[in-house]
Amino acid sequence: MQGIKERLADREAEIGVIGLGYVGLPLSLAFVDAGFDVHGFDIDEKRVERLQAGDSYVDDVSDTDLAAGLNDGFTLASTSDIVADCDAYIIAVPTSISDGEPAMGAVRAAAKTIAKQAGKRETLIVVSSTVYPGATNEVVAPIVTADRSAGSTLFAMVPERLNPGGDHEIGEIPLVVGADNPTARDATKMLFGTITETVSVDATETAALSKTLENTYRMVNIALVNQLVALAERLDADVWEAIEAAGTKPFGFQAFEPGPGVGGHCIPIDPQFLTWQADELGTELPFIEHAHEVNEEMPGRVVDGVTTALEARGISPDDASVLAFGAAYKSNVGDPRHSPAIEVFNGLRRHTNVTLVDPHVDPEEARIPIVDTVSAGEIEAADAVVLLVNHDAFDLERLGELASFVYDAKNAMPSDASATVVTLGNVDTELQSHALRYAPAGGQR
Repeated sequence: MQGIKERLADREAEIGVIGLGYVGLPLSLAFVDAGFDVHGFDIDEKRVERLQAGDSYVDDVSDTDLAAGLNDGFTLASTSDIVADCDAYIIAVPTSISDGEPAMGAVRAAAKTIAKQAGKRETLIVVSSTVYPGATNEVVAPIVTADRSAGSTLFAMVPERLNPGGDHEIGEIPLVVGADNPTARDATKMLFGTITETVSVDATETAALSKTLENTYRMVNIALVNQLVALAERLDADVWEAIEAAGTKPFGFQAFEPGPGVGGHCIPIDPQFLTWQADELGTELPFIEHAHEVNEEMPGRVVDGVTTALEARGISPDDASVLAFGAAYKSNVGDPRHSPAIEVFNGLRRHTNVTLVDPHVDPEEARIPIVDTVSAGEIEAADAVVLLVNHDAFDLERLGELASFVYDAKNAMPSDASATVVTLGNVDTELQSHALRYAPAGGQR
């Protein structure tokens, strides 16, 4: 009987992907394109029905790409027998934090599915869900090996590195491959090397740590510039220009921008895996904990800035009409998970009458009222427009012409906007009140 590496080399291996979301679906199609038979399993029946009908719900997977994958043999179902007797399994289910601890229920369920469906041949199991360092050996491996009746099992960790809405295609992003023995590592490199470059590390724990490190790095640097917002509001300095100027240094600095907070399925969550694990191991990561707190405070800072600005214009927030643009966690995607824009919206509607505008986000998924667009008359009538996400679909020139006042949390409004514009971090409360009362037409930047 051939081993897993021989079957991978001959493209005879069948791949089972558990979870068909923002990670699992692109990976499935990439492996189909590489010549493998791929079977996908997701417990969400509606999602599966949409995919079977050629309707993609993932921003970076077009309906055309999905149709091509289906035509090339990608099969999927909401029943786990679709992944029976596969040679390699990829776990791509969501994880999160619940009550300060990693929420690993979906990962455990995926491991049980694999244990039930795996055949008797040598089988490779790859964790691509973002997990805390050690979870592959502590959570996945015991479940599979305890329940699996026959066959040797290889375990590896390949953290996802997708960038929804970004410029990098899946084949342009190197993937870290971690395994605790050479056989598992080599097999995993063979599999993922068919779709992109791979970088090896010597343990599944190291691979998971690399993933949490990447997103913790981003989180703490965003917290740094978000904390500078409070200082810049009290200085005759522009934090956005300062960041741009510092970014001209060809070494030793990478530019990060302030904003209404951090969102998505990685940056707000992954660093908490590390702080939880540090506590479990009897140590502390106070730097990371404080950075998380700084970012969590940003939606409230934006809400305070908008309500203060309304009062400075002589408008009671209770009587005001506000349009908030953007509900996704980042520009040009429809993903509302942990979106700071939604936190701002929820904060604003406790004080004022606010309408949330986003052409990408499904209101049912976000569980809040969202409209696709608003009319010119609604923009003109609004007491404040709040820019929270800079989608390409938003015509900022039009907003700047029609609105009377814009609170810009993204530093994206045109400099020649006729509206009065206040940008996050540029004006302190006292000066802002004065500027908004007496600012001439042409805008306050």
